Amino acid sequence: MKIFDFDVEKYGLQLVPPFLRDPIFMAYVLAFAAPLVDLYQKFLQNREQNLIKLKFNYQVCSLEYRLNDAFDPLFRRIRIGKAVIYKGVYIYTEAEMDPTNPDYFSESLNNKMKWLKGDEKPLYLRSESELYSVYDFIVEIPDTGINQIQLRAEIDFYILQSKQYQIVII
Repeated sequence: MKIFDFDVEKYGLQLVPPFLRDPIFMAYVLAFAAPLVDLYQKFLQNREQNLIKLKFNYQVCSLEYRLNDAFDPLFRRIRIGKAVIYKGVYIYTEAEMDPTNPDYFSESLNNKMKWLKGDEKPLYLRSESELYSVYDFIVEIPDTGINQIQLRAEIDFYILQSKQYQIVII
């Protein structure tokens, strides 16, 4: 940070020639330097925020770490989970697994798959609406009064634009 260490008031006073360094003129120079001091402080704050943003990316572990740092630094209870609740499990019957069965159709004997309806669509344990979710991930937050608008803005900054998410209060 040495490149950004800069004392505006000191630099302004050093630029004044020695024969003009009376208290009234020095106060006049400091009055002109006051807006630059404020601008310099805003620059340092903005730089610090940008460095924090650059430390994180769209990965789940990185995003979870950032959200906990920003919104729940003490207990770190914000979690990011998968939105898919169930896995697609195909139901096989005993007849489908038996190559000697006349209804069994396969190009190779090692293949144990046969569709029940004959139209090459498998029979799954759950319906398609139960298997697939609209959301790519779920953000679980504690009920501590976290500002959801700020939370959404922080998540939107880091995630890919194609990802959908849901915020759930636990």
